[in-house]
Amino acid sequence: MDLSTFIVAVFCLIDDRLKGHRFRQRGPAPKLSDSEVLTIEVVGEFLGIDTDKAIHLFFRRHYREWFPALGEIHRTIFSRQAANLWKLKERLWQDLLLLAPHDPTFALVDSMPLPACLFARAYRCRRFRGEAAFGKDTLLKQTFYGFRVHMRVCWPGLITRLSVAPANAHELCVLPEIVEGTSGLLIGEYATTIRQRPRKGWLEARA
Repeated sequence: MDLSTFIVAVFCLIDDRLKGHRFRQRGPAPKLSDSEVLTIEVVGEFLGIDTDKAIHLFFRRHYREWFPALGEIHRTIFSRQAANLWKLKERLWQDLLLLAPHDPTFALVDSMPLPACLFARAYRCRRFRGEAAFGKDTLLKQTFYGFRVHMRVCWPGLITRLSVAPANAHELCVLPEIVEGTSGLLIGEYATTIRQRPRKGWLEARA
């Protein structure tokens, strides 16, 4: 599938699931529709473009005729609209999970660091003050400032749950949120039952 066909397919998939839903109670409709913003984000991430600035620039340069409103709005407006659609993205993600083949009863749980800034700036950083914290990056064997992303990954590699917690939050504290409403076998580096009985390597979570 070529890129142009892929963009059209992603837009149709998203737009069909947004039809009939009203997400704004007041205010004018945005110049760039929510379906267009989500399509640009999804395709941009698929292409490995990791920042809103770079995604906006790529589509404005190469697909402006497909998304004419990109020429009328500033990058910050695009970024703000994309960020405000987080609840809608979560709903779409859960809808699409039902269409993706996976085994919900067999999963892995793990986490990865999400730095808020460079370590040298951590003590001066005001970003996420009161929410971010210092934690250990076990892979790089160093301290970082920010968060940890905890994920539940079902066989054969589909992320079905995730949670962002301060970097110093223990994985066992986040585990009940990750397994809520699920059943089956969960494997992790360090795990426990919901009754907080430590058992390294395995966890059986029942709804």
